[in-house]
Parts: sequence; C-alpha cells; structure tokens
Amino acid sequence: MKRHIDNPYKMNWKMYGLIGGISLLIMIVAAIWNDITRSLISDIFKNLGFGCVASTLVALLIEVGNIKEKNEKANSVYDAVYIDLKSQIMWYVKTWARLCGIAYKDKDYYQEEHTWIEWYEIVKIKFAECDDNRQAELMYFFYEQLRLSIEEIEKALKQIDSQQYILNINGIYDEELRGILADYRFEFYAAKITLEKDYDKERFWRSFDAIKEDLVNYINNWVDIRYYNDYRFKPNDFIDDTTEVMRAMKECEKKNK
Repeated sequence: MKRHIDNPYKMNWKMYGLIGGISLLIMIVAAIWNDITRSLISDIFKNLGFGCVASTLVALLIEVGNIKEKNEKANSVYDAVYIDLKSQIMWYVKTWARLCGIAYKDKDYYQEEHTWIEWYEIVKIKFAECDDNRQAELMYFFYEQLRLSIEEIEKALKQIDSQQYILNINGIYDEELRGILADYRFEFYAAKITLEKDYDKERFWRSFDAIKEDLVNYINNWVDIRYYNDYRFKPNDFIDDTTEVMRAMKECEKKNK
C-alpha cells in the first residue's frame, strides 16, 4: 500500500555508526595496550572498550525495535484518518459510472469497464444526444447524486482537520500533504457552488469540465490514490467503500509489478 507519508520515523544510522566506530576503536586500542603492558589500568580500559561496543549494539537493537513499533503505529493512524476521504473520493469518481448506468438505456453499460474519466465523457456525450425534456430530467438527477457525494467528501475533509493534533504528534502531516488536502477542499467547494447556483446545462458542463481536469491532476498528486485515474470499473462495481478502495489498490499494485 502506497502512502504519502510511510514509515515517518527513521534510524539515525550516522550517529550509531559514529558511536560504534569510536567504541570499536577504543576496544582495539585498549586490547593492544593491555597485551603490551598487562597493567590493571589497561585491563580496565579493555573492559570498558568491550562494554562500549556491547552497549552500542544493545542500544541499536532497542532503537530498531522502537522505530519499527512507532512506524507501525504511525502507518495505522495514517490509514485510519485518511481511509474515509479516499473512499469518498472513489465514490465520487464512480458516481459518473452510476449516472451512466442509470440514466441511459441505449445499451447495457453495466457490462462495460472504463476509467472514471471515460465514464465522465460518456455521460456528457450521451447527455448531448437527449432532447430538452430528457436533459431537464437528467440535470435534476445529476445534481442530487453529485451533491450527496460532494457533501460526504466535505465531511471527510472536516474530520481530517479535527485530527491534526494526532497527525502531527505521529509525524504524518506535512506541508505537501496540507497542500494536497487544500486542493481537494477548494475543488469540491467549487463543485458544491456549481450545484448550488443551479446553472443551466451549458454552464454546468463547463464548470464540471474544469473540475474534472483539475481533479485528474489532484488525484495524480496524492500517491495514495494516484491509481484512481487508471482504475477501470463497472457501474455496479461497488460494495463497501473501504473494501472497494482496498481491493482496487491491490489490483493496481499487481498490474504495476
């Protein structure tokens, strides 16, 4: 599983290398000195040298264990905090497939697989082929479905904002990620405003064309969900949001190997 921040805690190998090198040097010098002088002082220094090396190794092993434990906790917190937003963004991009499957009956779209970008274009093209009365009906349907999805994304973003303290103390919140979340916050706010303005169909599609182009870039900028742009799915290819996210991630990871 790819994460924007993965295993945030790192070993300070330079420090342990320096301490280990000095300890080893002391041990070697003390051992040579003891072989030459056979004095009590040299024997004490030799034992101290061995003790330094042993202590360094023990400290290193303890630190490796601590870092591993802290990274496991940090990764777990990261997944728990961001999984809802990932799921809701997937739900949004898959909304276009659901709209296509429900709105158009010229063929069985439930048997087709496309990326979300392709589904968006199909929805737009088929909409243009409908008469004015049908377009009016579809606009109402589109507005309602998109509004529901966008509201859930905004809730997920607010939930992340409320978890900033937890994210910061676990080292899993940086400026780049802050910027990524700000992009999503702005883009879906723009989508919400479009729906609230009750634009005519021309302005609706111009607005969502721009949102679609921006969202492609924003999804690509977040390594966790970058595969969303390439993931192919059917309109009814959804069970549970979280389960679907995990399944899609595994499928895309297999393809990229």
